[in-house]
Amino acid sequence: MKHIFIILALTGVLLQNFSKIIIYANFELNREFIAKTFCEKKEIRSNKCNGSCHLKKQLAKEEKKEQSPTNPTKQKVEVQFFSETTSSTLFVTPSFTTIFKPSYSFSLSEKHLHTVFQPPKV
Repeated sequence: MKHIFIILALTGVLLQNFSKIIIYANFELNREFIAKTFCEKKEIRSNKCNGSCHLKKQLAKEEKKEQSPTNPTKQKVEVQFFSETTSSTLFVTPSFTTIFKPSYSFSLSEKHLHTVFQPPKV
C-alpha cells in the first residue's frame, strides 16, 4: 500500500513540474487531430499553422495558471499567543500579615547536600 501511495504522489509531483513538456508531447502525438479540430484558420488552404495556434493557447493557459496564486481568497491569519508589554507596570504581590508555616518540619540533615553521591563499591 505504501508503494502505491508513493508512486501516485511522485507521479502527481512530476506531472505538475513537467506540464509544459506534457503539453508539447500531446501536441506532437496528436498534431493531425489538433490541426483538423482545434485550428482557428483551418478554412484557409494556404495555412501552415498545423495546430500550433492551439499549442500557443495551451501554453499561455498553463503559464497563467503557474503565475496565479493557488488560492487567492485565502488570507494569512496570524495568531499571537504572547506579546511584550510596553508599559512599565510591575506585578505587585500582596503582602500577608501572617506568615504561613507549613505543618511539616525541615529538620533534615544538610550534610548530604554538600557531598557528591558515589554509589557503593562491590
